[in-house]
Amino acid sequence: MAFLERVRMTWFWFPLVNKDKRCLFHYYHDLQGQLKRGEISYRSAKSRGKTAVNFYKAVLDYRLLSMNNDMFGELSLSEKVANLAGLERTIAVSKEQLKLRGAKDIIQRVEDGLVPLDYDVQDLILDIAFENCSPEVYLMLVLGFYTGMRVGTICDLKLLTLKYARPAGNGSFYYLSVGPSVGYAPVATKFGVNGDISIPAHVYDLLYSYVRSARRLKRAARANKEDGQLVFLNKNGRSYCRKGRGSSSSVNSEVMNIRNIARQRGIQLSFKFHQTRATFGTNFVMENLDRPGVTLKAVIGMLKDMLLHTSERSTMTYIKYVQNHTAKEKWANEFYQRCKELQKKW
Repeated sequence: MAFLERVRMTWFWFPLVNKDKRCLFHYYHDLQGQLKRGEISYRSAKSRGKTAVNFYKAVLDYRLLSMNNDMFGELSLSEKVANLAGLERTIAVSKEQLKLRGAKDIIQRVEDGLVPLDYDVQDLILDIAFENCSPEVYLMLVLGFYTGMRVGTICDLKLLTLKYARPAGNGSFYYLSVGPSVGYAPVATKFGVNGDISIPAHVYDLLYSYVRSARRLKRAARANKEDGQLVFLNKNGRSYCRKGRGSSSSVNSEVMNIRNIARQRGIQLSFKFHQTRATFGTNFVMENLDRPGVTLKAVIGMLKDMLLHTSERSTMTYIKYVQNHTAKEKWANEFYQRCKELQKKW
């Protein structure tokens, strides 16, 4: 544990007499300090503390500690007994005494605990990415904001995925077939869901132009046969995502660079790639929820299919988010008008 290394404390330090000296209590004090300084959210602090407590519970439940264990050879018998008793007492009172003080997160979120971005922030991110990021990551961000695909799916898109894209009737967008069951080009999705992704025609054209570019062809020349079929390749001709993982360290590094550049411009930007998906889903609901002739059931069904949700429960987080924010915005406008009337009377 990084905390124990930082404070130079052993993970099995549970003196029986003074509970405040026990390593688990020290860890909770440290989490409380981070929470007070605003370095961590209440949800994250609570999760980390719970993980540590569960670890020590497992140590006791599975009897991983033994008085004859050589790993505690530097401790005397009395110290072993005291520390083990201190650990047992700590776990016994963990619910009452190991608590974090602080307000719970009241910011409403959508799936995966994410907060969507408004259009201005989205434009800022894409502008910074266009000027400072690689073309690959810029296009990935565009795909995230305009299709809602996860980064793991984007990194696993194949050339055949684009080749066999089906145009919509009016030509305004295309359908990309993704999922492990797509015979001609399997594409990784969360939980192995199969479905069709809607992609605007102009975004599809950008992507198709990229795969035919000299930059992409040079990278493909370095790739092996399997990776060469991917749309996005890193400078070494390999996939941006490791097989079986839905994240990319290279993409995360460039996203961090976007945040740093925004900070240099005086803008505090808390942005993660996955927020592109949350933003797409929220924008879709905002633009369609009150559209004449479009029912709520239809919006839920369309969004569920586009985001490849396995359950409507995830989809409903977007509906509730937009409904609540619409109500708050309506109230704020009405409240502002009433304040203006007061000013006129005064």
